[in-house]
Amino acid sequence: MNALEMFYLEYQLKKSGFIVHSISYQSVLKTPAENAVILHQKILKLNLKKLHIVAHSLGGIVTAHLLATFDDIPKGNIVMLGTPINGSWFAHKLRSFPLINKMLANSMKLGLSGNDIPEWKTEHQWGMIAGRAKIGLAIIVGGLPEEGDGAVMIKETQHQKINTHIVLPVPHTAMLFSKQVAQFTAHFLKTGKFPL
Repeated sequence: MNALEMFYLEYQLKKSGFIVHSISYQSVLKTPAENAVILHQKILKLNLKKLHIVAHSLGGIVTAHLLATFDDIPKGNIVMLGTPINGSWFAHKLRSFPLINKMLANSMKLGLSGNDIPEWKTEHQWGMIAGRAKIGLAIIVGGLPEEGDGAVMIKETQHQKINTHIVLPVPHTAMLFSKQVAQFTAHFLKTGKFPL
């Protein structure tokens, strides 16, 4: 994902008092595990004592690999937005399209396939914001079979290590441009909880 896609969320988090570092990753050329290694190198260069992480969609799986692989990540809170942490039904359906299958190949490995999602042992507080929308990207394959944000089903965002899981009325990509999502994210980063 290109860091530019996070510009609105970055702006809102800066308004809430955070110093924000947006980091891009190559979802087509590298696997989530490979992207985690690159992310780790970039984090170490920041030389931080405290680090909160906000990750959208596949970025959350990259974050899971980061925390499973490295034990020197500064403590902080983590918010994942619409991350299919249990694998992506939609990504599996998209693989029937040859060009998209080729583009998704690396993201499927230890990521969107749902196989071998890493387990991590950290003290980070983890919050997940799932979305709820009637239509979305999955409309091209007939829509999601269960409730979700139009690309990721709510059940795909649930995990036993999540401290707090909420569902907001927002589509998958629109999470990045939602003031409510930004406010809930900032609140979790500050407190380790979502607002009631």
